[in-house]
Amino acid sequence: MTWLRIGWFYAVGVLAAAQLGKLSSLATPIGQALDLHLSSVALVISLLELAGALLGLAAGRIVARLGLRRSLVAGLVLLTLAGLGQGLSTSSGGLLAWRVLESVGYLAIVVAAPVLIFHSAREADRDSALALWSSFVPVGVALGAMSAGLLAELWSWRTALVAIAATAGLACLATWAVPVPAEAATRPRAARSRLPPPRAWALSAAFGCYALFEVGMLALLPSFLVEQTGAGTGLAGVVTGLASFATLAGSIVAAWHRRRQRSGTGPLLMLALLLPAALLFLLFRPEPGLAAAATVAILLNAISGIFPGLAFALLPKVAGREGLIGASGLLTQFGASGSLLGPPVYALLAAWWGWQGAALAGSLASLVCLLLMRAALRPAASRSGRRFAEGCP
Repeated sequence: MTWLRIGWFYAVGVLAAAQLGKLSSLATPIGQALDLHLSSVALVISLLELAGALLGLAAGRIVARLGLRRSLVAGLVLLTLAGLGQGLSTSSGGLLAWRVLESVGYLAIVVAAPVLIFHSAREADRDSALALWSSFVPVGVALGAMSAGLLAELWSWRTALVAIAATAGLACLATWAVPVPAEAATRPRAARSRLPPPRAWALSAAFGCYALFEVGMLALLPSFLVEQTGAGTGLAGVVTGLASFATLAGSIVAAWHRRRQRSGTGPLLMLALLLPAALLFLLFRPEPGLAAAATVAILLNAISGIFPGLAFALLPKVAGREGLIGASGLLTQFGASGSLLGPPVYALLAAWWGWQGAALAGSLASLVCLLLMRAALRPAASRSGRRFAEGCP
């Protein structure tokens, strides 16, 4: 029953992340129907991260006050209403308004769900469960894009949005019936009044740098493949989707590592941050060839996917039980901010110095991420008297 419950809360997170992918695959028909330029549709897509970027820390306190299950159900209610509204929208203003509401529902879910997973898992399984949770975004984006695209081909883009909204509504009813552990049903007072500790801030800022690295790279990858390898738009999208989905492999590695705990996290952490940074220069180079670029992109994402798995697994260690809800909100806020900043930062440096400038942007983000992780984990390492590379918890 424990892993079934964990699986359900993970599935709710995947459903929330599917809202990121659904509009990506529907951008063309929505733009044609509502007379929107592609850049306007892209803005609507990115707005799902708006609430998280602005209100992540505050959301942690609100979730603690409201309760975890109520917050999860409320988030699903908002996804349902917003999805129905988008499917019935007849103007760009209406579409934007419903997307903003949807971003609030998305925020509630991604703050509450990992904490519910933490409390649902047995002590020995918590690190592994949280590491697997970190894969909810690439899995959700892939499933959302595929399902929305298929439904739109069979019927229409409006039908696709309404169907996904109906799925959220059914999930809402099921979530209300799923029992939660007594520990998760309480509302910790400390989470309402205390800010997350400094180590949680450092870990969250590191996660923001990772989000900048990952989202910025994936955002520019289709354009790079079309321009430098001659790939068609459809094929470039497929390669990008496979690269994004490859991060699941990294999450599985992180979960396996945290379960076995045979050695410190430091070496694996440095591998997950430094090797992908180096591979960026092998990817973003003039005319690399489609097969080579696709291989590097998929490998890069599979390795970098280890980091979010480790970050989520380490969050309870640096935040403590009482501060976990607030730290989850803080991590969401930094992650959303990094996601919003990533594409323009990559694009700006690529415009200045060519595609190698894009590689430079990602490598700098990875280096800053590593420094912040050292700050987040230094106290644990100093108590054990070992170096960072050997003594991370």
